[in-house]
Amino acid sequence: MDAPAIELINLHHKYGNAVALDNLNLTFNENKIYGLLGRNGAGKSTLINILIAGFKPTSGKALIFGETPFEHAAPLSKLCVVREKGMFPPHIRISQVLKACADLYPNWDKAYAQQLLQKFYLNPRKQFKQLSRGMESSLGLIVGLASRAPLTVFDEPSLGLDSVAREHFYQELVRDVDEHPRTVVVSTHMIDEAARCFSDVVIIDKGKVLLESSVKYLQKYAVTVSGKEEAVKAALGGREILFEQRLSSMYAAGVRVQEDDDFTGLEVEPLSLQQLFVYLTEGGAVQ
Repeated sequence: MDAPAIELINLHHKYGNAVALDNLNLTFNENKIYGLLGRNGAGKSTLINILIAGFKPTSGKALIFGETPFEHAAPLSKLCVVREKGMFPPHIRISQVLKACADLYPNWDKAYAQQLLQKFYLNPRKQFKQLSRGMESSLGLIVGLASRAPLTVFDEPSLGLDSVAREHFYQELVRDVDEHPRTVVVSTHMIDEAARCFSDVVIIDKGKVLLESSVKYLQKYAVTVSGKEEAVKAALGGREILFEQRLSSMYAAGVRVQEDDDFTGLEVEPLSLQQLFVYLTEGGAVQ
């Protein structure tokens, strides 16, 4: 049986007395797109730094395809990490970045990289220091997609991108992973926008796992019920509200799904991942 793309075993890390990762046990399986979600300071960056062998964890293990990345070249050769900033030296040209990536990533697709340059309107002659924040992000996305690495991690991939560029990225990610299966982890604050790409979601907070689930399960787990406030509250009958929102005369509430639900005459749709994220990080729990 093949090892999972990422396996965290009692992974613990501290900065002085501050706990960044609190005995994480997680598995990221092959050929899926994961959303790695958490508020600022949740531990996402620490986890990514451990995966790229930036430092050793205080205790426990982080394995990439069954091997620890620290001081081992084999697992790192299967990994591409696209960070939110500081990816490349200021004077390097885009063409030089792509040439270096062709040497670095065994599965690099040169033709695909050229197609993506055109899609994101990047001039290969430009130096990295000449790029806008959105162009920097676009270059990182091209590297992550064209690397075709068995494991690719995107850390805040859409920073600075306009809505058209973000749409291009999400479409390309889903299409290319479908055609060339691999494991992708997307760490982002643009939750609902990126959620359509995810097959699974991991939410961490204060270094602990709040949720590890498939998106299909979450779509069936809770719903948003909308309509006149009196009608919605009558239909819910005092159940726990996961989230609520009022707009003029309309009222929306998120609740867990029950077998005997009858929301006739009201609008019902799956609870958004953003709303579930807020609920969990404010002390709620998925039962």
